[in-house]
Amino acid sequence: MIRIMKKTDFLLCMLIVFLLVSIALIVKGTTISSPDKKALLEHYGYSANTPEQIIEATKSENYVVRLTALELLTQRTGEKAIPILKGSLNDLEFEVRWRAAHLLGTLDDKGGLERMRQDLREFAPNNGAPVPSDPNLVDPNEIKEQEGKRNLRLYNALRAAKVLAELGDRRGYELAAGMALEGSWVLQRYEAIFTLIEIAKAGETVLQAELLDPVFILCAVAESEKNEHVIYLLTNQVQKNLDDDTAIQIIEAAKNSHNLSEKARRVVQIYLDIVWARKKAAEDKLKD
Repeated sequence: MIRIMKKTDFLLCMLIVFLLVSIALIVKGTTISSPDKKALLEHYGYSANTPEQIIEATKSENYVVRLTALELLTQRTGEKAIPILKGSLNDLEFEVRWRAAHLLGTLDDKGGLERMRQDLREFAPNNGAPVPSDPNLVDPNEIKEQEGKRNLRLYNALRAAKVLAELGDRRGYELAAGMALEGSWVLQRYEAIFTLIEIAKAGETVLQAELLDPVFILCAVAESEKNEHVIYLLTNQVQKNLDDDTAIQIIEAAKNSHNLSEKARRVVQIYLDIVWARKKAAEDKLKD
């Protein structure tokens, strides 16, 4: 008998597709352009020629329209978007709240700190430690649904942790370290890597004072991860976002992993060559 897909199952599937597409765009280094954002708003019946019209779209019932409008408004008006962004920190959809907090950060405004701290606490109490299973649950489909909801909460907690790290708050380190190594969803491990890289940007002096070692965790992921797509994302992101010496350390750990196929090892070697070439060019420039 074919089970009818519940609304929650459908929404979860759609969100996963949306997230996978978003991650693919990140890896390729592309983002949605302003004209495309404008076209999306117009598709849903909103004009986007003036800031006032875009602000109207931030009130849409569709959360995708709301978050797209926030991005477009920030691109168009800069700091003038801050009051609208701060209002969106109270949006019912986490997707909108964390986007607003991130966009505020790009404008050097830390107004999203407390909201993201609250979301982190709510989505990952006890830093994502396993919760006791409900003994009353016996239906395999219900058990699977509950586990899916928990995984989604942890994924959202990691996104909150990343924004917090962008704003200088590294309290999501323990969660990110655990999920990078043991996250049951690939999406969790992806986001944990993003968070750890963001934390690593704080610099060795700050991290030592706070007893944090995200580079050690990233090297451990590079050595132990069996999913080659996670390794591709890891090596691509560290070569783009961390200093050359740190990137080389992590990418070499991935290259030497016994879990990689020869094809994957060649891809990792390309990223390693990019960093070594950049490092050598910088050294040659200093000599001139």
